[in-house]
Amino acid sequence: MTRAEQPTASPPAPDDALVADSRERAVRALLRRPQVKRLWSAQLVGGVGDVLALLVLVLLALQASVVEQAFGGGYRGAAFAVATVFGVRILATLLFGAVLLGPLTSLTSQDGPLDRRWTMVGADGLRAALLIVAPLWIDWTPGNALALLLVTAFVAGVAERFWTVSREGAAPALLPGPPPEGASIRPLPDHLDALRRLSLRTGFVAIPLAALALVAAALCNNLLGTGIEWFGEHQAALASYVAAGLFAASLSVVTFLELPGARTPRPRSPLEGLRRPRHAAGPDKGRTGALPLLVFAGASVAGAVAAAVAVSVLHAKDLGGGPVLFGLMVGALTGGVVVGIRTAPALLPSLSRRRMLALTLAFTGLALLAAGLVPDVTSVLLILALAGAGAGMAANIAHALLDQETEEQRRSRVTDHLHAVVRVYVGLGAVVAPVFAAAIGPHRLENGKFVFAHGGAAFTLMLVGALLLPVAALVLAKVDDRSGVPLRQDLRDALLGGDDPGPTPAGTGFFIALEGGDGAGKSTQAEALADWIREKGHEVVLTREPGATPVGKRLRSILLDVSSAGLSHRAEALLYAADRAEHVDTVVRPALERGAVVISDRYIDSSVAYQGAGRDLSPTEIARINRWATAGLVPNLTVLLDVAPETARERFTEAPDRLESEPAEFHARVRSGFLTLAAADPGRYLVVDAGQEPEAVTTVIRHRLDRVLPLSEAEIAAREEARRKAEEEARRKAEEEAARKAEEERLERERQEQLAKLRAEEEERKRRELEEAQRREAERQAEEARLRAEEARRRAEEERQRLLAEEKARAEEEARLPGDRLRR
Repeated sequence: MTRAEQPTASPPAPDDALVADSRERAVRALLRRPQVKRLWSAQLVGGVGDVLALLVLVLLALQASVVEQAFGGGYRGAAFAVATVFGVRILATLLFGAVLLGPLTSLTSQDGPLDRRWTMVGADGLRAALLIVAPLWIDWTPGNALALLLVTAFVAGVAERFWTVSREGAAPALLPGPPPEGASIRPLPDHLDALRRLSLRTGFVAIPLAALALVAAALCNNLLGTGIEWFGEHQAALASYVAAGLFAASLSVVTFLELPGARTPRPRSPLEGLRRPRHAAGPDKGRTGALPLLVFAGASVAGAVAAAVAVSVLHAKDLGGGPVLFGLMVGALTGGVVVGIRTAPALLPSLSRRRMLALTLAFTGLALLAAGLVPDVTSVLLILALAGAGAGMAANIAHALLDQETEEQRRSRVTDHLHAVVRVYVGLGAVVAPVFAAAIGPHRLENGKFVFAHGGAAFTLMLVGALLLPVAALVLAKVDDRSGVPLRQDLRDALLGGDDPGPTPAGTGFFIALEGGDGAGKSTQAEALADWIREKGHEVVLTREPGATPVGKRLRSILLDVSSAGLSHRAEALLYAADRAEHVDTVVRPALERGAVVISDRYIDSSVAYQGAGRDLSPTEIARINRWATAGLVPNLTVLLDVAPETARERFTEAPDRLESEPAEFHARVRSGFLTLAAADPGRYLVVDAGQEPEAVTTVIRHRLDRVLPLSEAEIAAREEARRKAEEEARRKAEEEAARKAEEERLERERQEQLAKLRAEEEERKRRELEEAQRREAERQAEEARLRAEEARRRAEEERQRLLAEEKARAEEEARLPGDRLRR
């Protein structure tokens, strides 16, 4: 429970619930965001389709090589065809994911010519089209089908890189924004880290899902082949169409994805971290010098799995199977890897993680060796699943040990380096393994009734498994933290010891244990933390082991006095357990039950490291005795102050006690023991580099406690008061905002009314002007009509006068005519 979620009277949650699960909770929180979930769905579906497409192209290339007799034909030709498909795909990834990453990123950047969403849509559409056409190349282009399939693999790889670069460039913009300024609660993990973990897990899960899809499609294809001859001749056709359908589904999801336009971090190259900075002083060896070997071990097991997957298609053919068996073998191997990664932390937690790494490497090697040796299909599938589980466990343990070997500020760089080296080994394994299978070829040995007939793939599996065995031996020899104690004894103790019991409740208080070698600065940090926590309003009980009780003081004088040099190791362990039992019953548990914060200088882990790893006793037995002595009380937080024994010895200001006088080899084993405990329980531990300044160490511890320490009553009251004031301030602002809005609405109404009045006056003016214009026009027209009427009357009168004159003249003319006749 975080500080923000801590109720007033509830006991604090243990640190492993806060830190060990914080990344899981961060991933789940991201998936609750609709756009992130939509993008993750597209990535998962597209990832399954991409892996399935690669498996299908391997099957089609194998079929084309047989038809065309490519690379000389026969077994070697088929193996070279498989290696070429993987090589072409890796070439596309390296070319557009590392060499041309800069130009590719510029094309799909926020200001680039390619829109990210439509680039992803186009990449999905292109791959879907390629997978629809791929099964037809063998019929359409006999003699050139293999070359076209290789081109298809390359183009599909380029499209995948465009899709991935666009997704990596756009995805961070979908993450939650930073907390508001002044907020006291910050998210536990980094959202970008959670996004990278989500993408990595999606990639892991996509491989076995693609294998299962291949199996289902191949079975349906065989069923269709009984009635349709074409499907019988093309056993991978339906799987190819399923892959195309998956790309179409991813396309439909991405089409409706809303990508914000904010600038986002640049995509990461698959080989980022492979090169070391030029200004580095030298190779990073880690805290105990085991870092390079741990990187090599993790990369080796990843390369072995890749090699096994690459030759599975050839091995399936040798065993008389087809695409179904190929899919089952890939699914068993990669599904076992996923299961192994998930179950590794719970596997023999009391056993040294370094020894566990060597054992899982050896187990994986033996399983691969057996998978190549056994000719039975069912047995091979079971053995491959076990080999995958062993490889997943080895990868998980190697990663956990790398985290413990690396300081916090360099952890991201080391992780990038690990991932880059793993990708190189995976690429080499996928390409080199089929080439080895081709070089070995099939062999048949007969000795009476015994017949040993195996193809080159089986011999390659055996070779890969055999190569893992010396890696396991090298890890055990170079990084073993229990040298001198037989591995068989440790393994027996871990098997018989059982799991640790669940931690008992610690009341309402909070228990902090400071661990580390002598001279690490535990007392200094305990006092600094006690003062800081008291300022927060907590009751703090500062204690130590041994010697925090009257009985403990007498035991401390026995345990640390140099005159007790002859004390047996078992007696020493029991005396520490006796002091711890008295310490917990009389000091620690009563303080926790009344709600105090207890800071203890040393606790159970010191006995496990000193008497277990340092001496020749069993750490499992030491832990069991101390769990019984303390009734299972486990700290909420264990801070390991890690420092090299040589550095710690320089800090001694007084004569060394009995344990401080032990040789350097003893203290080196103790340090490794502490780091192993931290690697086995990363949720409870905070590993801090104690070689830096004490103030820097205190700052790191405070940062963790800020996230996990429960609130004191004073802090709760202060936070409640702050909440009340914030509510009052919010209420006041809301009222002011409401009043402001009401005033704005009133002014807006007045403005609208004024505008309406002005519009009405303007309309009235225009109406009057129109009426006046119409009146004037009417008067003008009336005047014109009157003038026209008068003109018409005048003309009529003139016409009448003219007619009268003419009539009069005619009458006069007629009257004059008779007179004229008489005169004549």
